This record gives sequence, structure tokens and C-alpha cells, in this order.
Amino acid sequence: MVTDGGSGTCTFSTPLLFENNYSSFASQHRTAAISHGIQYQSNGIVINRDEEYNTANKRLSWTHLSPQILVSIVAFMLVTQPGINMVYSSIFMNHYEFTDVSELSWLTGILVLSTSIGAITIGVIMDLIGRKNALLLTCAMLLISWLIASVDGHESMSLFYACRFFAGIGGGMTIGSVIYVSEIAHASYKQVLLSLNSVFFSVGVLFATALGSLFPWHVVNITFLIYTAVTMALLVVFLPESPVWLIRFGTVRAHEARCSLKRIYPRNDQVFAEEWDRIMHVWRQPAPCYRPPITVQDCTLTSFRVVNPSTHDRGKRRGRVRWWWWCWCTPQPTSVTRPATVLAVVFLLQQLSGCYPALFYSVPVFRSVVGCTDTKTGPSQMDTLIAFGVLRLLTSVVACTLSPHIGRRRLLIASALVMACSAALVAATCSPTASPLQLQFQYDDDPTKTPVSLPLLPLVGIVAFACGSSAGVLVFPWTLVGELLPVTSRAVVGAALVSFAYVLMFVVLLAFPYFIAVDVGGGGGSVAVAFTVFAAVSLTMAVYVYVRLPETLGKQCDEIERQFTDP
Repeated sequence: MVTDGGSGTCTFSTPLLFENNYSSFASQHRTAAISHGIQYQSNGIVINRDEEYNTANKRLSWTHLSPQILVSIVAFMLVTQPGINMVYSSIFMNHYEFTDVSELSWLTGILVLSTSIGAITIGVIMDLIGRKNALLLTCAMLLISWLIASVDGHESMSLFYACRFFAGIGGGMTIGSVIYVSEIAHASYKQVLLSLNSVFFSVGVLFATALGSLFPWHVVNITFLIYTAVTMALLVVFLPESPVWLIRFGTVRAHEARCSLKRIYPRNDQVFAEEWDRIMHVWRQPAPCYRPPITVQDCTLTSFRVVNPSTHDRGKRRGRVRWWWWCWCTPQPTSVTRPATVLAVVFLLQQLSGCYPALFYSVPVFRSVVGCTDTKTGPSQMDTLIAFGVLRLLTSVVACTLSPHIGRRRLLIASALVMACSAALVAATCSPTASPLQLQFQYDDDPTKTPVSLPLLPLVGIVAFACGSSAGVLVFPWTLVGELLPVTSRAVVGAALVSFAYVLMFVVLLAFPYFIAVDVGGGGGSVAVAFTVFAAVSLTMAVYVYVRLPETLGKQCDEIERQFTDP
């Protein structure tokens, strides 16, 4: 302790304690000093706790912010893969002659079912091997998928199912990019950087449709293979390991954590020191259920001892397993069960609202709605896909821009209302000549094709439905998992919720072609019934979000948690 008699201030200097057993002691040691108005010193820079907690309001220059923007962009390049997967079935329809609806539905269903497997396992993988290595493993799964597609083409449907299986696992594992960015992003820019998730998803949709319209089938697959390999190389070069994950190993990897954080903040020592202290202060014990925290009274400087690293690592692994078992088997507090219930209902309504069937089967749905049953009339498939891809990308950019200003809750309500109104418009005005789902379309534009005028109202309805879903319902529920759940249960409960959503998506996408194929009253009856259901579910979602979902904009984690714990 150093006292400055002239200024009357007292500066408290404490070493950084990395061992998990003593992190609680360090936190209480600092808290006791700060409660008496004392400053503490970290890395040679005097920091006041009040100033540190206000770092969320600081504005960084582009020079200081550029490293984490670059890292976030490279990490979110993986998120383009789920967007590619979701329109890949529509592209594949041009190159394979389906014999019945079941082949198309299972092609999509296998992808979504395997995506749930990747989503529920990525949390454990990231804790075991690290964030960066988990993202590299994700790239490996995707490389296997595109390698099979590039070598096999579409000659063997069995191998192509295997291709979609690995693509689904890799697509589900890309949720790790969101976790990684949330850990390395500065508090002032975290919401903006996380909003890039929806933008890169839409970029993947547009990227796939543009390639499908410009190049032959084998060139498309090879391009995706090269793109994934380039993404993997960029991850190796530009991504530092998450310092939040490294610091869990205590002194063993503390130097690596500091070097990793320095790569994110290379030019601003003050912000680097504040972020380093924030990591040390915010991080908590991963297993409070089996190892009680050490108090100041239980701990003295003479009681510090050196632990055998191998024994320590084995204890950490056993402790992590016990923690996961405890999270699943122990009744959780209302701060966990209430947001989990809200998110489960939101995911259920999201999957039943029709946003994903309209994305996976965009061209068949579009042609059925506007009544283009003849492939030699009306717009080509790839023109339709590109138009929808551009609209979704523009809508995602607008939603990303508005989200930090008006919040996700309002955007989600507006998105659901637009979907409800547009789906009702489609149901009321869809062409009476609309037929069940069309499975075969052609790439080439026939110069002798007879131009037709499309009906205006159903066209406006289906375009508004696609844009409305991209503005919120399609992407925001996934982001809310990282905002509503408390930190202590976010990994376990979040993985379960994401897997639950993908299982629902599997059921909906598998059943949708059969549902549309049913001739209800002749003509476009099945299409009208489907969009009537979509309108009702979307309206229900808007009401439920208004009543049950709290706003997260400008609120800390403890404030959101209190909203669910208050009676």
C-alpha cells in the first residue's frame, strides 16, 4: 500500500492471482479496498473501479477498434455456411431428378437433424479444446462435406446424404462463432458486433444463389470447398485464442491469455489493462456446486502451495463433468427456468411461423403462390433466388443498424406483425391455379419462354413475408440465448435450447412438402391453408413477445436476471 501524503489518496497494489482456488480471495481483497475508496494498481496503471465499470460507455477510435472488428469478421465467415446450407437444396433441385417428395424432404431433414447434433456438442468441445480449436474443427467438418460433394457430384444419393450430414454438423457448430465474439468484443461494441451474425448469414444465402446462377454444379461445389479452406487459413492466422477461456487454467496459461488480449488491444494500454482486470474480476468458478469458494478468513499467504499440473488438470476435468451433471439434474432457480421457458416458446413459434420453409423451399413456394406451374413461363429459378437473397441481405443490414438504437424486442414484434399481415395477404389472394410443390426446374433461360404477368398482391405478400422474417424472427431468437440466460447456466441451457429449435426445424421442414402436396379443395387450397397457419402463428408470436419478452438494450446481465426473478 502506497500513501501520497500530498494528495491524501491511497493506492492499493495487488498481484494478479490466477489459481482458481484463490480468485475468490482476490476478488474480495479488491472489493474490501474499493469499498474504502482505495484504488488498485494492475500492470503498472492505476485504475478506479468506478471508472472500470463505466468502460461500457467508452468510445474507441477506429484504430483501437479495428483488430477486434477484423477478428469478428473472420470468425463470422463461418456463419455464411448455414446460409449456404439453407439454399443449397434449391440449387440442387436443378441438377437432380427427384422421384417423389420424400427425397426432397429427407435431403433437407438430414441437414437440419445433424445441425442439432453439432449445436448441442459445440459447447462441450469449446470448453475442452478451446474456442479457436473448436472453430477449426468446425471448418474440418465443413471441408469433409464439400469434399464429398466435389468428388461425388450428384451421382450417388447416399453419398450426397452423407455430404449433407457433415454439412449439418458443421453448420450447427458455427454457433461457436457467436460465443467467441461475445468473449473478445469490447462492451461498448458487443451488441453491434454480434448483430453481424444475421448479416453474414444473409451473405451466405446470396453468395450461394449467385454462384448457382453463374457457374455449373461441379464448379459451385469446388468454390465452396476453396472458400471453406480459405476461411480455415484465416482463422489460423488472425484469430487469437479467447483470453476468457485461457484464464481458466490459472497461472499455467496466464501469459498466453495476456498475449491473446494484447492482440485484440495492441495500441491502447489503458483499455488493455481495464479489459484484463475485467476478465479477472468477472470470471467465476465453473463448478460452485462441488467446490465452495475460498473466503479471506480461510486463506493466508502462507497457505499457498504448488499443485501438480497433471493432478490439477485431472481434477478440472472431473469437476467439469460433475458440473454438467449437476446442471442437468439439479432443480434450477427461476432466473434460469423462466428465461428458458420464454425462449423455448419463442423458438416453437419461430419454427411454426413458416420463415424457414419459405427459405429452404423458396422457389417452389414462390411459384406455387403466384401460380407459375409451367417452367417455361415466369421468372427463372435462379433469378428468383438471387432476388430473395438480395432482399434478405438488405433487410438484415437495416435490422443490424437499427438494433443498437431501438432494441431487439421492438424489431422482433415488428417482424412478426409484418409476417402475419403478409401471410394473410398471400392466403387471401394466392392464385387459384397454384399447385402442390414443384420439384423440377431448369437453370437455362429459354429464349422462347413466354413472358407472363405475375399477380401483384400475392407477389407483394410473399416478398414482404421474406423481408419481414429477415428483419427479426429468422435470426434474433438465436441471439437472445446469449442475452437472457444467466452466465452460470448459459452453456448447458443454451445448447439444449438451440438443439430443441433444430429438432423442431427438422420436423417442420420434413412435413412441409407433404402438407403443401395435399390438395385441399382443389387449386391453391393447400397453399392458402399453409399461409393462414403462418399468419396465425406469427400474430401469436408478436403478442407473446410483447407480453413475456423483456428488452435487453442498455441493460446489464444482472438487470435482465432480476426481471425474471422478481415476482
